[in-house]
Amino acid sequence: MITYKWIISSMDCLIQETVEGQELQNVVNMVHWRRSASEGTDGESDYYYADVYGAMPLTSPNPNDFVLYENLTEADVDAWLNEQTEPTPAEMDVQLAANIELQKNPTEETLPLPWNNE
Repeated sequence: MITYKWIISSMDCLIQETVEGQELQNVVNMVHWRRSASEGTDGESDYYYADVYGAMPLTSPNPNDFVLYENLTEADVDAWLNEQTEPTPAEMDVQLAANIELQKNPTEETLPLPWNNE
């Protein structure tokens, strides 16, 4: 079974932003992420791993729903990524699963140059 996970690398913030007359501090405007897929037991020969990475810009928040930076949780940011990334997480997961399948059952290989066998 493949396990999928968001890995949040960092978040860029505006130090101060005024939205609808309200002054907000440390407003996240960019989330740098990776979407990972793993199967098997890490460190074992049957372990497979693939990931993709990207950055998701965010628009100005609704000041009535604004969560202070220090109160954000990983689940909050995961929810943003699930709702707003393109391609969607489901589309990424299909690509990641295909990558793992190719690792398990490769269709190509790099062979040594035939003239270097001397």
